[in-house]
Amino acid sequence: MGWPFTGRAAELAAVRRALRGAGLVVAGPAGVGKTRLLEEAAPGRLVRATSASRTIPLGALAPLLPADPPTGSGLLRAAREALRGTVVGVDDAHLLDGTSAVVLHQLVQHREAVVLATIRSGERAPDPVTALWKDQLLDRLELAPVDRDGVEALLVAVLGGPVDSRSAARFFSATGGNLLLLRELLLATTPRLRDGVWRLDGSWSVPPRLAELVEERLGTLSDARRRVLELLAFGEPLDVDLFDPDELEPLSDRGLVAVAEDGLRLAHPLYGEVLRAGCADVRARNHKRRLAALLDDPLRVAVLRLESGTADDPALLLAAAHRACDAFDLRLGARLARASWEHGGGVAAAHLLAQLLGLDDHAAEAEEVYAAVASPDTPPEVVATRALNLRWGLGRGEEAASLAGLPAGTRAYLLFDSGKPEEARRALPGTDAPEERMLAAMFDAVTGRPVGDFPTAANLRVEVPGPALEVMGYAEWFVRITTGDLLDAERLATAAHTGKDRWDAMRAQWGIYRAITARHRGDLDLAHRTLHEVEPSAMPGFRRFLALVELSVVLAMRGEDGREALARAESLRPDEHGHAALDHARIWVTGASPFAAADAARQRGELAIEAALLHDAVRLGHARRALPRLTELVSRVHGLLVPLYAEHARAVATRDAAAAQRVAAAFSAVGADLYAAEAAAFAGNRALAVGLRARCPGAATPALAEVTAPDLTPRQREVAVLAARGMTNREIADALTTSVRTIDNHLAVAYAKLGITTRAALPDALGVGSGRPRS
Repeated sequence: MGWPFTGRAAELAAVRRALRGAGLVVAGPAGVGKTRLLEEAAPGRLVRATSASRTIPLGALAPLLPADPPTGSGLLRAAREALRGTVVGVDDAHLLDGTSAVVLHQLVQHREAVVLATIRSGERAPDPVTALWKDQLLDRLELAPVDRDGVEALLVAVLGGPVDSRSAARFFSATGGNLLLLRELLLATTPRLRDGVWRLDGSWSVPPRLAELVEERLGTLSDARRRVLELLAFGEPLDVDLFDPDELEPLSDRGLVAVAEDGLRLAHPLYGEVLRAGCADVRARNHKRRLAALLDDPLRVAVLRLESGTADDPALLLAAAHRACDAFDLRLGARLARASWEHGGGVAAAHLLAQLLGLDDHAAEAEEVYAAVASPDTPPEVVATRALNLRWGLGRGEEAASLAGLPAGTRAYLLFDSGKPEEARRALPGTDAPEERMLAAMFDAVTGRPVGDFPTAANLRVEVPGPALEVMGYAEWFVRITTGDLLDAERLATAAHTGKDRWDAMRAQWGIYRAITARHRGDLDLAHRTLHEVEPSAMPGFRRFLALVELSVVLAMRGEDGREALARAESLRPDEHGHAALDHARIWVTGASPFAAADAARQRGELAIEAALLHDAVRLGHARRALPRLTELVSRVHGLLVPLYAEHARAVATRDAAAAQRVAAAFSAVGADLYAAEAAAFAGNRALAVGLRARCPGAATPALAEVTAPDLTPRQREVAVLAARGMTNREIADALTTSVRTIDNHLAVAYAKLGITTRAALPDALGVGSGRPRS
């Protein structure tokens, strides 16, 4: 496995600047990459000082000196003479012998050589070395561990492909950005490539080599001091006042513990891994019992009692489960709720357990728990979560709608989810409850009514527990994306997706919403990467359907063949929902009619979706036919985008380049960069189109081909793009409901206009990519 140099561009530039001057001292903890940095900047010029060479005059510098240097008073002079005019690099200069330290100091002081040196932070260096930066002879560069983004970039470079961001976060959390530890951990683990993304599954144990490095750093400890470290390993952060200062001070001096804002912690995450792994079971249980007696945080106390075999208070366990739930740690919450139920926590514990199982993609087990404790007295909110679990998790919509005691709001949402927004709106009871107001906003957005003010997830954060807040967050995102508030939709989806490290199911769900938003904004690369990262093949039914539908669209808009992803989605399609998403995908992937899809949306009362599908028709070359309907919808559908859809259609239908350029500016102002680039391409403003297209990485839609193939008619361009994606003439003819001969003629004319003679040349000529996936 190669180990490239990456993520240190600024530091490398600083070292290279220093090579043109007197030199530089690079300081930092062990393993942060000091040696690698100097090797990259000055290859072949580095010698290393060691504890052994420290006992020999000029021991570390010997490889740079003549074989038989003089002895006595001439030694320093001869060493300086031999090194004059060179670059002298010394690794671990804090271990230099006194003579070598003096030589380095004199070389710098008299500007006789360029000196690069590394020292380990916290280690005492010889006075002449310390004087290099204290006397301002050389600058000192503090090299910190790499940040999370740097760790991910390095993993991508080493593994040769995209890395699941959560796996990258695990590597960063375990190593703290220390490159030596990262290398050792990566060599000892087995990331796997699935759906085009490298992932690290399951738990890991600290590899022996890494454990040796950590134990070497911990050194010899008294039993009392090791006990302090072990208590921290099982319970950090802890209050400093819990420990004897005489035991803490030596540990702090050695850099093994540190005081953070939330209390005392181990200085590095791996210290805890090694200490826990080396602690015998009985000793570990005793530590956990002691910590449970010392702490007052109900969640931490409950977990410690559970792990030490002393959990017997169902009320404590249930309260802790709610706290874990509010912190989005659903697996821990379910574990605690199950323990509470098993210890007599009753129906309340069972209800929470069922809810958390359902939210974490264990729908069948959740339904078993719901059914086991169901009664006429079941609270309405529990009936609601059971109904949603039946609907989304198990695809049993009719059973969900027939549950006794189902709240009116949930019943309305089930109607909306099955493509009946008008009926859903009428089913709302008309209260001022935040949940109902949010549902009303969703229903109004999709039917085109004015949305008005509605409660946002941010405003409800204090009032609503974690999982319920996610439902409100989704509703807000849906309203934003439907009404064209793309920038706020992007903000919501990005924050929700990146903030769910301990909730796999919801992280994946928000990953889909983030990809949808990125596609609307025009970042097809981000959408593609995010969809692969959420791993559609590992998702349960409806979520996998959504992910595959969106992936097929993203592939098509990247100029690739999305038919396989679409076929997999169609095989999973739920009976009563997913209409609009599937219709949209068929338009882009197989050339299906956007007008038929728009007709279906109107029949369902989804006027905002109708408008979006008609705009797809504009983008695919059918502006003249779409214009009357879009003009009508401007007065019926409220939102930012529908008036722009109509203006775009009018500009294209009337061949008005100036109007298209104004539309491009308007689309850009609301964050719809891909629509803006397409409008600019039609306007013939190549500079504007290229600039806007640069904001749309990965995009290769037919409308963008206006820049590279302006002489093609819309129909010729549509046929040529489908052919470029890999569809046969028969498949294109079937999709466009025409004859194969007509397709043959369109392609023949397109070849002539593009100056090509083969089908294989179409992707490059059109600038839309091929049907083959890009690496």
